[in-house]
Amino acid sequence: MNPLDEISFTRLLWFVPFLLAIHNVEEAPFMEKWSRELPLPIHPAVSTRQFVWAVTLLTVAGFAITYFGINTTKQPIGVWAVLEIQMIMLVNAIAPHLVVSLRFQKYNPGVVTALFLNIPFSVYLFQRAMQVGLMSWGIFWVLLSIAPFATVTIILVSLQFGKRVSRN
Repeated sequence: MNPLDEISFTRLLWFVPFLLAIHNVEEAPFMEKWSRELPLPIHPAVSTRQFVWAVTLLTVAGFAITYFGINTTKQPIGVWAVLEIQMIMLVNAIAPHLVVSLRFQKYNPGVVTALFLNIPFSVYLFQRAMQVGLMSWGIFWVLLSIAPFATVTIILVSLQFGKRVSRN
């Protein structure tokens, strides 16, 4: 039996922003060096300060979306918003983290939490959401289709935010 089975689904949703925060903490100290040393321009070069501001914004947004998604609506759309965050984390775990690690045969910031926390938790959370009737396969595919575009948009917007804030 999985120990997570003992946790209510609502409480389980709170793992989403906490895992996001842990993932961001793994990425932040190493992103500047890694982004400048990439042999291919797949990620814009960023300063540590810029990246920390960017992931701080994302982390705060993750907690806010989770809070409002769970507490302010009785409709499933609030839960779907939280599930979308985790879907974005799943997509992010695969591309770029897993793909880049395999392609360049080296560590990239965030790959450890992506592989050992975010992928397994995503699988569990989506199965659990289906078991409790808050997600169907149709909703799963909708969330998955949104995730790649949301990922790119969120990265670009948050890095721009980080760039502006870190200049001041």
